[in-house]
Amino acid sequence: MSKNQIPMKKPASCSLSEILGPAITRQEAESLIQKDTEAFRIFSGFPRENREKLTEFIQGMRGLKITYDSFFKHVMNPDTHPSRLESFLSALLEQKTIIRQVLPLEGVRMSESGSFVIMDIAAELSDGTIVNVEIQKIGYLFPGERASCYISDFIMRQYNRVKDERREHFSFRDLKPVILIVIMENSSAPFKAVSPEYIHREKTLFDSGARVNSLSSVIYISLDTFHETVQNIDTELKAWLTFLSTDEPADIVRLVRAYPKFRSCYQDIVEFRKKPEELIYMYSEALAILDKNTEIYMCEELKKENAVLLKEVENLRAEKEAVLLQKDAEIASLRRQLNSHLK
Repeated sequence: MSKNQIPMKKPASCSLSEILGPAITRQEAESLIQKDTEAFRIFSGFPRENREKLTEFIQGMRGLKITYDSFFKHVMNPDTHPSRLESFLSALLEQKTIIRQVLPLEGVRMSESGSFVIMDIAAELSDGTIVNVEIQKIGYLFPGERASCYISDFIMRQYNRVKDERREHFSFRDLKPVILIVIMENSSAPFKAVSPEYIHREKTLFDSGARVNSLSSVIYISLDTFHETVQNIDTELKAWLTFLSTDEPADIVRLVRAYPKFRSCYQDIVEFRKKPEELIYMYSEALAILDKNTEIYMCEELKKENAVLLKEVENLRAEKEAVLLQKDAEIASLRRQLNSHLK
């Protein structure tokens, strides 16, 4: 080992029960679920796979996916755990970040569908930069267009606020960058196409080489690609993405052994093992949002498929018309030849 090489730390020893708490039997878990009549009714309506995973979590046999809004906010809420979001942002942005304040969440009406999309967590950093972290279970279609709309909304709100505050002293250099971070559990086609890349950072460049500042930037993270391609947890960022992308017992143990600080994150989630009714209500709300987003996604996919089919039909019709025109021309030519012979 060279004198400049930093020795690897030996992973801390721990077991799943030390992280998630002592395991209980399936019968005990089902008994806890059935205590609240309304919660049990809702639970019974979940898809079988979801019921199974929740039961195993309550047993202490697996983790809990936190890529649902409610669970993500519970663990990463900067009001109660600012150091967690700061740690994640520092690893992702590759610079020390400190949260100055949490910004109020505001809905943005999408006129196309009339639905509301709520930002997950928005915060202002110590240097004035605004960061919005958004979790998506399914990556939306038209991600660039959608991101542009949301960032524009943030920039205009900042512009109006700063201009009101500074009045005649206002300058555009008073405006700070806005960074949108989109974390996708299941990424959409443009990002799957560039696998195994799992972090996609927007860069604005001019072909002339002119250096012009832009207020907006987007970072997309494909958790599905990360989980499929990355095996080692050897950086802080990989540790965070492992935490966000998996609920498998082996992955949880491997993560906490490499980065013990994540044990406290899991301990916050473990609280729900003792309160299955609260877990079920939160999960039900998350599934409802997912179902709505999936419905919108499927409608857009169907529109896209129909557009492709319509184009194919139009092409076939054009080909058919071209063939018919050619046949008509051939028939007309034969008639002229026949008429000339008859004369």
